[in-house]
Amino acid sequence: MAGMAEERTESQGFFEMLWDCDHCDTKGLLAKSQRHCPECGAKQNPDTRYFPKEGEERRIDGHKYEGADRSCGSCNAPQSARANNCTNCGAPLDGAREVKGVGSAPIAPPKKPRRWWLVVLIVALIGLAIFGIWYRFIRKRSETMTVTAHRWERVVPIEEYNDYSEQGWRDTMPSDAHLVSCHPKQRTTRSVPDGEECHNEKQDKKDGTFEVVKKCKPTYRSEPVDDDWCSYRVQRWKDLAQGALRASGTGLQPATPTGLPPANAPPVIGSRRAGHQRETLTLQLGDHSCDVSDATWRKYKDGDKVQVDVRASSGAIVCDSL
Repeated sequence: MAGMAEERTESQGFFEMLWDCDHCDTKGLLAKSQRHCPECGAKQNPDTRYFPKEGEERRIDGHKYEGADRSCGSCNAPQSARANNCTNCGAPLDGAREVKGVGSAPIAPPKKPRRWWLVVLIVALIGLAIFGIWYRFIRKRSETMTVTAHRWERVVPIEEYNDYSEQGWRDTMPSDAHLVSCHPKQRTTRSVPDGEECHNEKQDKKDGTFEVVKKCKPTYRSEPVDDDWCSYRVQRWKDLAQGALRASGTGLQPATPTGLPPANAPPVIGSRRAGHQRETLTLQLGDHSCDVSDATWRKYKDGDKVQVDVRASSGAIVCDSL
């Protein structure tokens, strides 16, 4: 959401990672404080560090993070990021690699054997479905039909100028509205801050410690926003519900409905005028018919033989082919 605050992070302190001795199987050693096993003296394997269980964490107050440990290239002992030489064997640490850290080397799931027959079956079914749709609904064939009639219909709506009741928001109300009455009504909503949603996350620092980081995202609630909803009167031309006049027939000479009021009637209460005329032109081809443009309608004469496309399955004429 635009304008929302980003996630907030807050450190909850540093704690010791744990490790188990590879030689004497001593478990739960402290990764920062115990770089060698107190039982057999074996050096710590930094790649086997792990998080302690909930409630068993050992806090390190005043810990200053200096960077991830590096593994000595000679003896593989974990060394501080700031060390120049290994404290276990004395070898220089130039080019020493950074330790892996928890979760830095995920194991990829084993690949499932591919079932080629299933892929082929799915592709075949999809192809069969596409063919069925084409065969049933899209496939066409050419056919010769005879134009048997030209039909037409003209509809002219009748408009009346009067004082009408309307409703709308205040900012959409026409300037000539009168007898206005408004009341508050919910128009939309807005998001307002409503606290935070937080969780703690353990982050391996790869120096024998992990940091507990509190991550918080802002939460929001929806609040209604009211506006003025208004009822008002306005004088307008409007179509009469049952006032349209129609004329229909056959042949190439459509006629306008009779009994129409003047199109330029003055805007006086109760005055009526003819609206915009609508025309439908239809070509009849045997049992089939198509509503077409004026140019297409006049292109053919009654009795003309016309080559058209029809749906192969249903026999319905494809009117766009005329």
